Amino acid sequence: RQRGEDISILMDTQLSELEKIGYEFHHGHVQNSQKSNENRMRKRGQRFGPDRDDLRWNQRVEELRKFKEKHGHFSIPSNTEAYNSLLHWVRNNQNHYNMLEKGEKSSRLTSERISQLAAIGFDFNERRSKH
Repeated sequence: RQRGEDISILMDTQLSELEKIGYEFHHGHVQNSQKSNENRMRKRGQRFGPDRDDLRWNQRVEELRKFKEKHGHFSIPSNTEAYNSLLHWVRNNQNHYNMLEKGEKSSRLTSERISQLAAIGFDFNERRSKH
C-alpha cells in the first residue's frame, strides 16, 4: 500500500507529527512493522529518523563546546572524575581522526562530524592535557 491508501486519519496524523519532529519517511510501501522498515532502510543506507548514535554524538559535541566555553581550551584534565567520560570520547575521536589521516577506515568519524568539531575550534592533534 502507498502512504495514504487504506490508512486511517489517525495514522496520517501520527505520521505528520513524526515528520514535524524530524522523522523521514520515504514514499513507497507502508510496512507492517516500523522496526522491520527501519532495519531495511538502514541496510540501504537511508535514515529513518534521528539515530540514537547521532543524538549522543550531538550531546557530546555540546558538552565539549561548553567545556571550552567554561575553561577556554579543550585540554580536558585526566585527573578529574567529572570529565573522564568526555576525555575518553575526545581521545577516541582523535584516534579515529588519525586513522583517517593514515588512510584507514573509520566507521564513526564522518566528514560531517569532523566539520562539527572543527566548527567549535577542536584540534584533533592536541593530545596532552595542559591543565
